Amino acid sequence: MAPVGYNFNASKPGYHSREGSGKKRRIIIFTVLTVALIVILYFWSSDTDENKKAETPKQQYVSLAPTPDQYKNMPKPKPSPKAPNVHQLAVDTQTFPEMKKVFVQAQSAFMQEDYRKVRKYCYQILDSRKIPDANPLWGKIVQLLGEANTKILFSDYPFPEKKVNYHVQANDGLRKIAMKHNTSVEAIQRSNNMKLSNFNVQLGKTYNIYTAKWEIVISKSRRKLYLFDGKKLFKAYNIGIGKQDRTPTGSFKTGLKKKNPDWYSPKGKIPFGNPKNVLGTRWISLNPAGKVSRQVSGLGIHGTKAPNSIGRAESNGCLRLINKDVEELFSILPNERKPVPVTIIK
Repeated sequence: MAPVGYNFNASKPGYHSREGSGKKRRIIIFTVLTVALIVILYFWSSDTDENKKAETPKQQYVSLAPTPDQYKNMPKPKPSPKAPNVHQLAVDTQTFPEMKKVFVQAQSAFMQEDYRKVRKYCYQILDSRKIPDANPLWGKIVQLLGEANTKILFSDYPFPEKKVNYHVQANDGLRKIAMKHNTSVEAIQRSNNMKLSNFNVQLGKTYNIYTAKWEIVISKSRRKLYLFDGKKLFKAYNIGIGKQDRTPTGSFKTGLKKKNPDWYSPKGKIPFGNPKNVLGTRWISLNPAGKVSRQVSGLGIHGTKAPNSIGRAESNGCLRLINKDVEELFSILPNERKPVPVTIIK
């Protein structure tokens, strides 16, 4: 019997046609199932790998947090040498047009060497109390006032409001004259165009001497030393203070003054000129004269060979000025037999 083939003219397939279609369906179903199985295996494998990866850190993690006992024995981190140690306070940005005009007048008077007018204008501004000391204009006014005052003090500039003419008497010496007028030998020398090496006095000679009632207020927070003549601010100096709040507060008086001082450190005497001597070119001791925040010894005002420490808290408790400033202050203040009151505030 002859095999039955495809009947192209028939509406339904013949035997061979049905058999071929069945094979195709089986192949398609097998292919789809195979692809589906591969996809399932792929995602199952990926999920397993991800879970393994997620578990790995937990298995390998070692705690870095020390126990309390370990923490006690851990070395403390050292501060970065680049870390700033400058004391910064808020700056007042207000403008004061009227006071600015008066300040310009004071500047003009200074250029003309009319220091009396400089004082007049500067005190007019300060006494008005309109400008807070956190304002830059206040600082400029105080700086100009200080420069004018020292010009008057250290010259023969005529200023009868504060200066007297003293006629040398028998048995007088510069030290005796200085004590009588609450000033220093160096101030008299500089006010009368004398060499600092000249201590001779002549009977009947007239000396031009600035008389003052000195007082010092030191602000730790402002990093300032304010020198007053009575109730009037005479000059302000930038200072450095003690680290870790070692500079005490309270009432003190100036004591021994010394040029080119040796430093008696905890390790012993370090002579002036030694690189390890931190005292700079001048020393003015401070002695407790009332209630103080803590018992202190060896406290003083001194210079420094590290000018960058001014404005910072880096000393062992003393007050630091740049050498130029401490030399000027040293020449203004009388010796230890005429102590000057000093108040240190926060």
